[in-house]
Amino acid sequence: MIHILDRTHFFDRRMLARLNTALMLGLFGSGLAACAIGAFVYDVGRWFSAW
Repeated sequence: MIHILDRTHFFDRRMLARLNTALMLGLFGSGLAACAIGAFVYDVGRWFSAW
């Protein structure tokens, strides 16, 4: 894939690397947040079903 980046003149490799990093961290963070919210909702549901 790096040979494709050599042909692009309007994109900087560092900018693409930063964009890729931001995208991956965003996806990872949002997935982690979704799991945490799901676990919280599950726990709250179990608390109310215990009454």
